[in-house]
Amino acid sequence: MNVLLYAAKQTASGERLKQSIETLTSLESLTDCGSIAELIQYLRNPDPLPETVVLQATSHQDLQVFEPFRFRLEMVFFVLVLPDADTETVARGHQLRPRFIAYQDSDFSEVGAVLARLESRQDHRFGAGSSRNP
Repeated sequence: MNVLLYAAKQTASGERLKQSIETLTSLESLTDCGSIAELIQYLRNPDPLPETVVLQATSHQDLQVFEPFRFRLEMVFFVLVLPDADTETVARGHQLRPRFIAYQDSDFSEVGAVLARLESRQDHRFGAGSSRNP
């Protein structure tokens, strides 16, 4: 699994999120965007995105930054981490149409579980471990 990550740097929640992704058994690559500017540059690049994108919004401003890339994010398995469960925040988060929403104050075990489930579905769908010869 290839993952693009944007997480709050030098924060406990950002470190927990990164660790939950690094524990995936079939993690092939992790592109860790160190700043919002780096993330924007990456999302503006016309090259295909990794199949999984995990973005941690630390504020309403981050959600606004993500909005222009909504249609690009719909093409991949997109996980969004919201800063709080405020009604307006959740509504804005849903407008981005993520496949899964988590909250900044969690331990991110559910993010790891969702990504692990995605891994197992991909392995099953593509026949990992099975012979392709008739």
